[in-house]
Amino acid sequence: MDITDEPTVVVERDGTVRYLNGAASALLGAPSPSAVVDTNVVEYIDAEFHAPLLAQFERIAEGESSATGLQISLTPPGSRPRTVVAVHTPVEREGSERIQMSLFATEEDLPSGLRTLTLNESPIGISIADAMREDLPLIYVNDGFCDLTGYDREEVIGRNCRFLQGDGTDPGTVTELREALAAERPVAVEIRNYRKDGSMFWNRLSITPVEDDAGTVTHFFGFQEDITDQKLYEHEKTLFEMQADSIAQAVFITDAEGAIQYANPAFERVTGYTVEEAIGENPRLLKSDQQDEAFSRDLWGTISAGEVWEAELTNRRKSGELYQVNQKIVPVTDTTGTITHFVAIEEDITDSQFIEQVLHVMDRVLRHNVRTSANAIDGYAELLEGELAEPEHRAALRTIRRHAEKLGRLSHETRSIRELFDRRHTQPNLSVGRIAEFVEDRRRQHPHATIDCSIEVPEEVTVQNGSLLQLVIDEALENAVVHADRDSPHVDVRVRLEADGTELRIDIADDGPGIPDDEWNVIVEGRETPLAHSSGIGLWLIYWTLTALGGTMERTANDPRGTVLTFRIPLGAGRQTDDWNPA
Repeated sequence: MDITDEPTVVVERDGTVRYLNGAASALLGAPSPSAVVDTNVVEYIDAEFHAPLLAQFERIAEGESSATGLQISLTPPGSRPRTVVAVHTPVEREGSERIQMSLFATEEDLPSGLRTLTLNESPIGISIADAMREDLPLIYVNDGFCDLTGYDREEVIGRNCRFLQGDGTDPGTVTELREALAAERPVAVEIRNYRKDGSMFWNRLSITPVEDDAGTVTHFFGFQEDITDQKLYEHEKTLFEMQADSIAQAVFITDAEGAIQYANPAFERVTGYTVEEAIGENPRLLKSDQQDEAFSRDLWGTISAGEVWEAELTNRRKSGELYQVNQKIVPVTDTTGTITHFVAIEEDITDSQFIEQVLHVMDRVLRHNVRTSANAIDGYAELLEGELAEPEHRAALRTIRRHAEKLGRLSHETRSIRELFDRRHTQPNLSVGRIAEFVEDRRRQHPHATIDCSIEVPEEVTVQNGSLLQLVIDEALENAVVHADRDSPHVDVRVRLEADGTELRIDIADDGPGIPDDEWNVIVEGRETPLAHSSGIGLWLIYWTLTALGGTMERTANDPRGTVLTFRIPLGAGRQTDDWNPA
């Protein structure tokens, strides 16, 4: 039974005919439909149209378009060639996905030769413009055109189709269309058009000139296809790739089956695989033997359920090296909730884990082993000092005890460094008024020193992540007192706001011997060498902590003697109340 009264052919993607009705059989000049079934439709079409016709079949079969159209010339056996417009749409027949060709003759009265029912059922917009009249007015539009544009048929008949253009329409594309129509040649463009309500849509517009027997173009046949979603996807994909290409983390995207479809430049740097080597592969190419099958099952089960998965794991580079990453995998779904892709972001944490390990060992060794040894040295020296009578011997023991005390302080400073790293991401805000408490603690620890403090800042001002500031104040005051060369050192602490109110300024002035230039230059240059190094880690601790706070440190001479250390710390959103509340 025929599926429609209009000439209709159903083909495979290669053009093999699987069905045609009587009207199509007559149009092709065949004695019966059965004579055409299992032949190739191109056998009935002029050779110049074979390639573009098969290309449109491929687009339909691959799902790249819901409908296409092409003006072709039929070559029926024993009859003169006939010009038709073929509209191609996907169709399911006998349980298989195939392509339906709807054929419309164009030789005589084109509008009356196109049955309204069939054209109105087309899934894309179809329009016909009269090429014989000034300004190419529309003489026909189907329901698909009205649905796409929001205009009623009565509103558009007699008008040129330019009413779909708007402020965002590309003038270059409009010029391309105008020149093609003037030259009476086919044209296909992607153009920004606007619906009746003003909303924009991307229109894949194809226009084909239709000639009469004398070769005169009488009409223009237009196909309008809404590709807004496709253009939006392409735009978002471009933006994503631009951003992904510039970040330090390795990023790759797989399809729903796990085949890699995209990888950014950092992926090459981290894994050693080029993008070309990765595309089409499964992420298993990075797999090491450090995770068991249960781990992999948990990963796949989580992301297959549409949930984000995140964990630390060990991967293997192309070179065979193992490396640690923090990996996050995000499922991407379409509008129906079906997973279409997975986006994986990998941060190489090999170096950070190594640093954490070094810090842990340094903390344990220096805090325990060094401090224990320093205490033992100091204890035995104290015993010996009481037994020795010679002044030079007693002086030597005092020197030993002084160096043991320095080792003890070094152990304490390494503990502060460990605390700095452990707490650097979870610091509460600090009210500037708490600085007075830190100064008072140092006064009690060093009663022989004079430590003055003035705070010229409103009480409500707080420093973000400001509890780190205690490390800075404590270490600066400790250095000023311990390294003093006077019996009663004097230190002055002044806290104020910079003129623009965006930075907290802390000046700590002492009357000691000053910080040697070679030690200060090591801090400024940011590295130590065998020939240029600081005598301790106190200045490093101050510098690291200020860096964690986003601040800076300066050194100037104190008048008449000593050093002034100036710390500047940005307040940002920290100019607020809520003393010691978590940030």
